[in-house]
Amino acid sequence: MRTAKWLVTAAVVAVAAVVVVVVVREDDPPAAEQPAGSMTEDRPGAVLSGLNLRGMLTVTAPGVVVRNSRFTGDGSTPWAIRTNGAGSVRIEDTVITGDYTDAGISYGNWSAVRVEISGMTNDGAKLGPHTSITDSWIHDFQPAQGAHSDGVQLTEDVGDVVVKNNRIDIGTGEGANSAVFLSPDIGGENPNAGPVVITGNTLGGGGYTFYSVGGNEGARLQDVTFTGNTFRQDARYGAIYPTDFDVRTVSGNVYAGGAPVPLPG
Repeated sequence: MRTAKWLVTAAVVAVAAVVVVVVVREDDPPAAEQPAGSMTEDRPGAVLSGLNLRGMLTVTAPGVVVRNSRFTGDGSTPWAIRTNGAGSVRIEDTVITGDYTDAGISYGNWSAVRVEISGMTNDGAKLGPHTSITDSWIHDFQPAQGAHSDGVQLTEDVGDVVVKNNRIDIGTGEGANSAVFLSPDIGGENPNAGPVVITGNTLGGGGYTFYSVGGNEGARLQDVTFTGNTFRQDARYGAIYPTDFDVRTVSGNVYAGGAPVPLPG
């Protein structure tokens, strides 16, 4: 009789243990689901998948890949993803949104494919040397007070820049400046920056949707291809601000209804 009673007691304890395990799993979701803060990636060739950062990723190693991730700005960091030094990064199938005090992506040696950038308070992406953004969606910005927000912005010495097959429409509210902004801060020491390729995009919003002005010491972009882009007619002032680049390949730019878009300047 004593043996039988011990067995029954053990069975009750075992069942209770199972119940405890189930409760823990329901009440404590995996840590990976919780937003993490800023981090630095310094491992060459590292592949980062499924990140959920409320902060900034700084890439200091070459060949890093970020995919299937989400970055949310809360106003505490300048960027969502930035490269530094020898760092380079490919960004795939990733969402960037919220309040970053400078831009979602910066500066050189990055590529972005199938990336969504939305709700930005400043710029979407800084186009530095060796950068590209393709098949992506940049939209519905919420510019901070005093901001002049651009979807993609080029403001430094450049080479090997591609903006292709994207939909960029940042909206027309106060502070929304342009979908594409080019202004080379290159000066006399580097007067022949390029190439810059802007092709196959659907562009809208801003004061002027496409904006290009000269840089320091009269610098002008010398190698720009601007082809096959479609303009929504929703900018506050016009589709294209008088352009300020010299050697240019321009063709096939139209409004959504099919009428050609003239290139002033």
